Amino acid sequence: MRLLYLLLFCTILIFFIIFNLQAQDKLEVSLFDGKLQLMGTDWFLIFNGDFYQLDLAPEEYLAEKNINLETNSNFRGEGKLSNNVITIVNIHTVDNIVDIRNQNGKPLWTEKEDLGHFIIDRRKCIGCQLCVAVCPTNAILMKYGFAEIDAGKCIDCGICINGIADYKGCPTYAISDNENKINKK
Repeated sequence: MRLLYLLLFCTILIFFIIFNLQAQDKLEVSLFDGKLQLMGTDWFLIFNGDFYQLDLAPEEYLAEKNINLETNSNFRGEGKLSNNVITIVNIHTVDNIVDIRNQNGKPLWTEKEDLGHFIIDRRKCIGCQLCVAVCPTNAILMKYGFAEIDAGKCIDCGICINGIADYKGCPTYAISDNENKINKK
């Protein structure tokens, strides 16, 4: 009888763990409604008397989706607020709702960020931070959950691509050599 209870307990525990892991994958979003303000190259949303920086899609992607942002215009979208930055998941227009990220917060646009000699494909980057840990010059950091390379600190050693010791390079091949200076293994 004890064995049956133990088996039942373990089954319930495993179900609970799996359910919680699946729930954590989804980004919990809220609706934000306010006025847009461009400051430098960054967009901010003013609502409830406060300024919040917006993490949006690249301008080219927004233009493809017929989204035109203008200072002092009304903005309505869903996103997640963290550290005074709203990561926008979708934008409400007069006609429809335009998704710019999936339910897990991953971008729907294809963006290859050219940072020095290397390109990081944000669609492939899973935010594991393995490349951050092995970079000898601390040139790789995380921004909005994705790896980013500071070209000023990068010495083109290629460890982020080829690996070193137990690290075998980016597991999702999100980092590539833009100028073919590094030979892949």
